[in-house]
Amino acid sequence: MSQPLPELSDGELTVRLASPEDIPAILRFFQANRMAHAPFSPRRPDNFYSAAFWEMRVALNLSHFEQARSAGLFIFDADQREVIGDINFSSLSGYPFHGCTLGYALAQAHWGQGRMQRALELALPWAFEAFNLHRIAANHLPDNLRSARLLEKLGFQREGYARDYLLIDGVWRDHVLTALTRSDWQARDHTAPLVHNGHGRR
Repeated sequence: MSQPLPELSDGELTVRLASPEDIPAILRFFQANRMAHAPFSPRRPDNFYSAAFWEMRVALNLSHFEQARSAGLFIFDADQREVIGDINFSSLSGYPFHGCTLGYALAQAHWGQGRMQRALELALPWAFEAFNLHRIAANHLPDNLRSARLLEKLGFQREGYARDYLLIDGVWRDHVLTALTRSDWQARDHTAPLVHNGHGRR
């Protein structure tokens, strides 16, 4: 895969891959929101909150982006000194699926201000175009009404209900399954060999 690194901005928020210089801000984000995110997230390894872990993870995120396997992005404030959220496009698959799964988290101090919606309004069109996606799936806990409303505003449609879908904070939890599809999707010659869904790998 050969394309520029994403640098998406609306003048107040920037969405991009992290660099090693961003690690202190990443750690502040996750440490400050550890309790707020716990009810919605899988349990993290003990070293998740260490600089050593994020030195490895930042490098891995870049490698996976270059291989079109995933895009682990962060949301920065206007001056790009603070991380206020993250957006992950994971399990990227090419032909014949052309889809991925979306995950996201926002700093609790910014909940209810429309910032995640604005960040996703930057990131979703970019992901559809950058990876020539037809479908982006996003799943949420049934009682996470904030996420349900956000996804509805962004055009995601409910597609199902999965019992015991993910191990969240140590407990198997049901999830509501939603997806956003691109009605004007067109095949590209260079995307046909990209397959990560069990039928092969580029």
